[in-house]
Amino acid sequence: MMLFFEELMNFTGRWHPLLVHLPIGMLIVACILAVFSRKESYRTIGPAISLSLLLGGVAALLACFTGYLLSLQGGYEQETLEFHQWLGIAVAVISLFLYQLYREGTRYSFIEKIKPYRLLLLFLMFILIAFTGHFGGTLTHGKGYFKDALPTAIKEVVGIEEPIEEMTLLTNVQEAQVYSGIIQPILKQRCVSCHGEKKKEGGLALHDQVHLLKGGDNGNVLVLNDAEKSELYARLILPEGHEGRMPPKGRKPITAEQIKLIGWWVKEGADFGKKTSELAQTAEMKEILAKLEKGSEPTSPFEELPEANKLPTDFVQQLQAKGIKVLPIDKNSEYVVINAINYPEFKDQDLTDLLKIKDNIVQLKLGNTAITNQGLKIIPEFTNLMKLHLEHTQITDDGLTFLAGHQNLRYLNLFAVPVTDKGLEKLNNLPKLNQIYSYQTKVTEASVMNLKKVAKQVMMDTGAYELPFLASDTIRF
Repeated sequence: MMLFFEELMNFTGRWHPLLVHLPIGMLIVACILAVFSRKESYRTIGPAISLSLLLGGVAALLACFTGYLLSLQGGYEQETLEFHQWLGIAVAVISLFLYQLYREGTRYSFIEKIKPYRLLLLFLMFILIAFTGHFGGTLTHGKGYFKDALPTAIKEVVGIEEPIEEMTLLTNVQEAQVYSGIIQPILKQRCVSCHGEKKKEGGLALHDQVHLLKGGDNGNVLVLNDAEKSELYARLILPEGHEGRMPPKGRKPITAEQIKLIGWWVKEGADFGKKTSELAQTAEMKEILAKLEKGSEPTSPFEELPEANKLPTDFVQQLQAKGIKVLPIDKNSEYVVINAINYPEFKDQDLTDLLKIKDNIVQLKLGNTAITNQGLKIIPEFTNLMKLHLEHTQITDDGLTFLAGHQNLRYLNLFAVPVTDKGLEKLNNLPKLNQIYSYQTKVTEASVMNLKKVAKQVMMDTGAYELPFLASDTIRF
């Protein structure tokens, strides 16, 4: 019987994320009605204010109750939880008190004395709702969820500075312990805000060895010597924008080299005590590790590029007028990402027009556009191009021929593109290519294996993967 009640409490608590929106909507409507009721033409809406406050207050009490049951399941940062909890209770109490202030026929004399200040109390309730929601969002998505998403211009105006991350400094990378010196710092910087000691989404914490080995609600996240079957790594290599990709959208992404370090550690047995020199290393891995020894954590490949020429403002405005996004990779950089997501009519001539700023472009997002094989002829002229998205286009094997020999291309997205094994062979001589997404193509497993033999640094994603289902997931993959 006790087990039944415990399970029932857990079930009831999980209704909190759904029920918490009821009081927010009702009480905000009450605030809006109260403001309008001050005008003579809206004097008759008074009863609607009291009804909204009553329903909102009751809903707030219900949200407080389910929220308390949810908090008993653990996995939340205690200080933030307490702020959220008490602010929620304050909203419920004030809303019910305001109901008395707006209810007609109140017989209590002290209520009549306070009525002149009820609009002020409504404003206070509105502020409390905002702060309660802020702490609730922090509990769910981690600290900085709202602040990090602010536009850069606003951050500059209000004086919010980007946090400076602690770099991994290793005197002798080959003598350092791989886990404590390399892997744990990466997890600390990129993962523990949601999977740490204070907050454990999906029951998973990654802040130390014990919890990493324990796994989450759905079991282990490490499969020794098999990175692709280890969820710790598999979630990191999902395509950009994928629902299950980690870190989730809106959080600071993990770099490609950090992902490779984690994959390398898992493939070599995920040992917590071995030194770097005790694990097998490819030439590429030695190069990545050497950067750590220089005190330079794996960074964006864009930093390798020379200073770019200034972008022509008039031409950028012309592109944006069409719906083509021109996005700087950094607020102080002249290098840009070209995204045609809002301009599906993008065609070969549009790509030719981009030659005016060809040296500034490091990424082309041409998915779902009208680009053709002939348009790709000029891709070699975009010498600084590192990422090329061609998903859901009509590019064929003939188009991939024009990419041959590109010196900087590292990422190629061919999702749902009608290419075959013949086209994949054209990519053998791209020296820096390390990521290809080829799911829903006509590429066979044999061709993928052949490419990996020729270009060992290439990571192929053919879509043939299965991920364990976590309690925190909303979609089963």
